[in-house]
Formats: sequence, structure tokens, C-alpha cells
Amino acid sequence: MLAPDSRALLLDALRPPPDCSLDRAVATTYTLDLTTALTIPLAFAGFRLDEQPDPIEIMEALRRSGERLDIFCQAGAISAEKWPSDLLALLENVVHEVRRPHPGHIFHPKVWVLRFLNDLQEPSFRLLVLSRNLSADRSWDTLLWIDGQPQRRQLACNAPLAQFVAALPELSATTLPNGRRAALAELAQELKRIDWELPDSVREVHFHPIGLPRSRPFPVEQHFSGYRKLAVSPFLRDGMIRRLFQSGADQKAVIVSRAEELSRLQPDAVDGLDAYVLDPTASLVRDDVEAGASHAFLTHLHAKLYVVERARRAHLFVGSANATDAGFGHNIEFLCELIGPTKTIGVESFVGEDAPFYSMLVPYGASEALDVEEEKTARRALDGLLIDIAEQVRLRTTVTKRANGWVPHVTGTTAVPSIPEGARVTIAPYNRPAETYELNSGNPLDFKLPPRHLADITPFLQITASQTVEKELIERSVVVCSQLEGAPDDRFQEILARQIDTPEKFLRFLALLIGFASGSSGNSAALGNGSVSWSGDASEGVLELLARALSENPESIDHLAPIVEHLRQLPNGRAVLPSGWDDVWLPAQEASQAMREAKP
Repeated sequence: MLAPDSRALLLDALRPPPDCSLDRAVATTYTLDLTTALTIPLAFAGFRLDEQPDPIEIMEALRRSGERLDIFCQAGAISAEKWPSDLLALLENVVHEVRRPHPGHIFHPKVWVLRFLNDLQEPSFRLLVLSRNLSADRSWDTLLWIDGQPQRRQLACNAPLAQFVAALPELSATTLPNGRRAALAELAQELKRIDWELPDSVREVHFHPIGLPRSRPFPVEQHFSGYRKLAVSPFLRDGMIRRLFQSGADQKAVIVSRAEELSRLQPDAVDGLDAYVLDPTASLVRDDVEAGASHAFLTHLHAKLYVVERARRAHLFVGSANATDAGFGHNIEFLCELIGPTKTIGVESFVGEDAPFYSMLVPYGASEALDVEEEKTARRALDGLLIDIAEQVRLRTTVTKRANGWVPHVTGTTAVPSIPEGARVTIAPYNRPAETYELNSGNPLDFKLPPRHLADITPFLQITASQTVEKELIERSVVVCSQLEGAPDDRFQEILARQIDTPEKFLRFLALLIGFASGSSGNSAALGNGSVSWSGDASEGVLELLARALSENPESIDHLAPIVEHLRQLPNGRAVLPSGWDDVWLPAQEASQAMREAKP
């Protein structure tokens, strides 16, 4: 559980079971990396993640899963190192930013709920409870993966999980479309009836959403009462440590954290506790020569887990909450509690001398805290300012067609909040960071961008805050998704056309669209590695693919039609269509129309 292979493990957990496909998915995360988010649909479609995923694969995977996926994240916590792809447009309706539940607190849960359907349209469910955000971070994290099947009756343990999912639309800073709201409400109702397949020896499971509106506070002392305890948390605060580890003559307690966090605690807060940190060499992962894979080093501890032993049973809590007052107070968090024998999920199973996790630890030696508080305080202040702007300034991007291109007009529904003296805040389209405009306290946000190509229109904007502290420039940036208005319906076709600029790419897209991305053969076939070959008479291979589409996936013909027509209208679009295309495409369209008319 505590030795994940970073992102690859998460993608493995998202892949559908054999002979199943994704029907619905909802995810929650604090931070969201857009580049990482683009790879998630590949897991739903069954692809293996390459270092450089094929844009054609991403495009079709996004199209298939976009209407079935919702990702909720903290407003002002979206990031990406660079503009990842024009295909980011396919995520615009998937990502929902959430306002902070209280000033100074955040939306912090990391939960995935997935519903799959088999060939008989029978549902199955999967729950992932993580300490990991949806990002490219290489820290040590935890992931709990449990599958389940629906039952006729409701199970009491599932009520808090259903409540958590049902609350998500109301937490969003923008109103979700009716279809998405209804789908999430339906999913929440179904979760009440799921019988979860628990890990070996685990007898019970309980779910603990924390910080939802109108919910009761999490009873820390009640849940963490016991005679032996373990806490693993990257961030710590004195008050919560005292609440978690109340003094007791027979109590044995272990805490695992980062050295810089332990060094900031008051001495009496950790008095009597066994404190550990990760061994620096634990992050060294050897190259797998036989498989030809080179794994990046894992770095900081980011896992959150708590073990409490009482009445000869162990209570294991995994999820998102740090051992801080905010983590168990006014943040929105999520924990899953597993109850079972102390032998298998008790404290010794994690930090006993023979436990794998214990081999990664070294005793903590007290040291002075690094003198970087002023810089950290400045960074936190800038982060808070960016969240304020993302939450309060409801951004709108309205586009208008002009003779020389499309002109985006960016406005805010409210004035810019107060910007501290000495700080500077700018905003720019995320795919054109040089087009910056400065934000001023109390002024409305209102500016027009230069004309651009239709495919270059984006609602994603980058807000950057900077300040000089002790002669060092500190800079923080976030991405926000504005409300896009006025963009024509064929904008997505234009974006797709950019990716399909050769006959080979068109055939690859056609194969993926129809759903034969592996296991086929022939002149125009999707091979086992996802590539498409082409030789001989073009019409023969296309005919095979279109015939399969008509017999097994006829709706793909309707989806392909507007893309084909858009390519015809482009200056070089006809050169992208394979030789002999019209000879097979026009009869396929006629057959598709006849099939629709023949339906009762």
C-alpha cells in the first residue's frame, strides 16, 4: 500500500475490468494538473500509458469518456507546466472548480467512484480512496481500491459515501448542466446498495466525509481512542497531534512525517512518541533492465493514514486528511475506515521490524527548523490571493467573429479583490502566456485579446501573482476555466482537424473511433500496439472498418460525418482523406441512414 509506482498505479486502478467499459466516473482532488488529466481517459479506454501518449488516442478516449466523467477540484488549484494540447478543449465540461468551504480552508478530498457495464449491461462499481492529487507529483502516497456489486437492499455503511457524491454539484462554483447533475444524483443513489469486496481479513468498512455543509464535526477523540496508535501524515500541527495522541500510561504511539514538520512542533506535543521520517535512500528506485523501464525517483512523503487499536481490533483510516486542525476541521476531506485484526492491519503490520514500510524509515533526530518561514509565508499568501481571485472573479470569455479572426473578450462579473501592496497579478490566455494583462484591486476585469484562429480559442486562463521578498522574486501561477460564450459548434471539429493532418492519422482515428484499437488485422487495421498500417488499395481497408462500424457501432458513422465534412472544407483537407475514400464513405452513409429509417 505504501510503495506505489506513482501515476502508473492510479491508471491501473482506473482501467475497467475484463469485458467491461466505463459508464460513469466522478473524481475529487485538491490540485489538478491538466497534462495528467488528459491521460486519464486513456486508462478508461484500456490503453497503456506511454511517455508520449498519441494525441489521436487521447482525442478519441476523451470523446468517449467526456460525457461520463466529472472532476471536482479546488478553485485556484489547477496547474500545468505548459500548454499541454489543443485537446484540452475536450476537458472544458469535465472539470468543475469548487469554492472553499470556509475562509482559510480548502476542498481537499481525493476520491474516485467508477461505474462499469459488462456486455449484458450489468453494472459493477469501484471506489478509490487516495492521499494523492490528480497531478504528476512523485511522492509516496496511499491508494485504497475496492470493487463492489449492487444489492437489492441499502447498506447503512454506504450512506455517508452517497451523501458525499450527492453534495458535489452544490459545491461547484458554477452550475452543472442538468444532465450531469442528474447522473451524479443517480450514482449517489446506487452507491447506497453496493456490497464492497473488502481486503482479506477486513471485517467492516465505514466512510467519513469531513467538512460537508450542514454536517457534524468529525469526532476525533471518539474515533482515535485506543491503546496503540500510528499516524502517517506529511503535515502536522501541535493541537491535532495532542488530540490524536492523548496521554496514557499504557499507550504506545508512532508518528511518521517529514523532518521539517516534526521540527516545528512543540517538544511536549511529541513527548513520548516514537517519531520517524522516510529514509532518503528509500526514494531510490532501480532501473528495471529486463523490462527496459526506467522509473523516476519517488521523493517526499505524502501518504495519510492512521491506525488505532482498541478492543483487540485495528481501525485503519486512509484518505486525504492531514494531522492538522484544518484536516479534521473545516476542510472538506474524505477518510475510509477499515476494521480488522491487529495482526493484518494493526500498528505492527506497518512499523513492526519485519514490515516493508518500516524498512523505509529512520528515527527522527531533532533539528532546527530551516529559516525559510518568511518565504513560505509569502508563498502561502500568494496562493491564497490566487484562490480568492479564482473564486470571486467569475470569469467569462465571449468570442466574436471578425474579418481577421475570432476576438475573445474576457470579463469578470465582480471586481478584483484587494491585492497586497508590493504584489503584482497578471492574467493571460493559457495557450498564449505572452498576452498578459494586469489586474488591479477593486477594478472590474475587462479586456479584449487579439484576433486568433478558431482552434486557438480557449476558456482556460492563467493567473500569475508575484512579489519580491528579501530581494528574491516569488511567483505563483494557477489556471482557471472561464465561462465560454459565442464559440461556434464546429470549434471542436477544427481542433480535431489539427490532429488529423495525414491520411495515416485519419485512418488511426477511424480505427479508434469504431472501437477496434487492438486485435484487428488487414490492410487498414488497428494493430496490437494501436498503430495503423496502410498498403495496397485504400478502399479495401476502409471498407472493412466502415462495414464493422455499421454492424457493431453504427453511431460512429454519425460522429465521423461532421469531421469528414470539415476536412473537405479545409484547404488541404481533401489530401488527408485516403485515396478512394468517397467510393466507400458515401455508401456507408446511405446504409447508416437506411438503418435509422428502418428502426421502429
